Amino acid sequence: MALKVLLVDPDETWLGNAKAFLIAQMYEVNAVNNGRDAQLALYNDKYFAVIMNFETDNHSCSQVLKFIKGNATNQRVIVIINDKKIVDDGTITEDKLQKMGVAEIAIKPFDVPYLKEMLEGHQSLSDLIAGVAKKEGMSEELEVALTDDSFSRIKIDEFYSSQAVLFDIYIKLGANKYLKILHAGDTFSKERIDKYKNDKKIDSLYFHNNDRRKFIQYNNFLAKKLIDNRAVPVYNKVNQLKNVSEKFIEEAFTVGLKPQVVDQGREVCETVFKLIEGEESLYQVLRSFQNFDPSAYSHAFLVTLYSTAIIKQFEWQSRTTIETTAMACMFHDIGKTLLPKELLEIRPKDMTPEQLEQYQKHPELGLSIVEGNRAINNSIKQIILQHHEAYDGSGFPFQKKGNKILTLANIVCLADDFVHIMMDNKLQPTDALRKILMDKIGVRRYNTILIEKFINVFVDPEKIHKDSSLPSNSRMVQKKVS
Repeated sequence: MALKVLLVDPDETWLGNAKAFLIAQMYEVNAVNNGRDAQLALYNDKYFAVIMNFETDNHSCSQVLKFIKGNATNQRVIVIINDKKIVDDGTITEDKLQKMGVAEIAIKPFDVPYLKEMLEGHQSLSDLIAGVAKKEGMSEELEVALTDDSFSRIKIDEFYSSQAVLFDIYIKLGANKYLKILHAGDTFSKERIDKYKNDKKIDSLYFHNNDRRKFIQYNNFLAKKLIDNRAVPVYNKVNQLKNVSEKFIEEAFTVGLKPQVVDQGREVCETVFKLIEGEESLYQVLRSFQNFDPSAYSHAFLVTLYSTAIIKQFEWQSRTTIETTAMACMFHDIGKTLLPKELLEIRPKDMTPEQLEQYQKHPELGLSIVEGNRAINNSIKQIILQHHEAYDGSGFPFQKKGNKILTLANIVCLADDFVHIMMDNKLQPTDALRKILMDKIGVRRYNTILIEKFINVFVDPEKIHKDSSLPSNSRMVQKKVS
């Protein structure tokens, strides 16, 4: 069943174009040009979302928002701002609008297709599935010319779909040339996928970056299902979560930390918790897990996986602590998005003093990105800021030392260093750990209790005697009361 949208805008031309576009995208649309008619529409019907211009008159936008707050408290509202100046000068702020019940603001000018992106950002998986125009069978293949940076890649063996395909699927024919083999709404055909894999030796599929959020939602749903299934090998569960996490991190680094992106990150972190908390055999995978690509997104996933695995070794571990750390790990290097691209291709040991000084600002840059985001709590922000601080004071950006560093930040520092050693040297995880332990000076970067717990990550849990003592610098969490 099509999702209903109410459009409210005094600009009749824009209103007509927006309505026609959303109808073509399979939405049911009611469009009005004033606040009085908007209130009447809201009184008579229910909508998935209201998209309303701030300059709506004959009942102002504020009056309509007040009406919604009193009569439809769960109504999703997106407000359009015509002039960015009224935001810059404080006439209206995002914070004020949020208090009035607004879920998101969009500042003109933007292309009408951006409405689709905004609406999909607020849809649950069931909404997405319901909004797909289902077709019997499969559409004809279609060759398209689009730039390579418009697409996300997934290994063909790791692609899963609902019965009706949620988004267009492509194979790559050459530079900036793709073949659409499945259209959104087509009945999923594993036979067609297998034909490309076996007959044409295709190893990867592609989907448009605009559909990345749909991919994350559906595959996070699958990851949760796999984690709950005891018959599924733990390696398969980790690999599914890896695909979800990497695409989420790519989304966050590409489009920024919009509220719906952070909300989706929270859902992924809940899945991380389910995996870490429920899998006693995880240590077997962590001893040998090497199914990764040397990219920033794979790095962030592995830091997340090993950091949360370390936390699991402590008696004080909790859902909140694991999910908080997972979110911080996914965003820990987001400050690098503000660094020159050429700097990201150099390892710190190969940088000039000037380059190193610039590189070492990325934790502070990361904090500046998340600072004003109310959906990201202070613990996450502090872990991002401190994830390169070392227990012996040799870290950056502030050379904090000992108990002045948050325990969770020092855990992330250890996992971050470990993953770099493993990936840069192409080592097995146990060999990377051995390399850390043999470095008499480098090992001083971490609280010794964290090193002990990290060793436990690779050991059969039944052989570990649980230690209930807190790290000497633990100030973030309390010991769990039995």
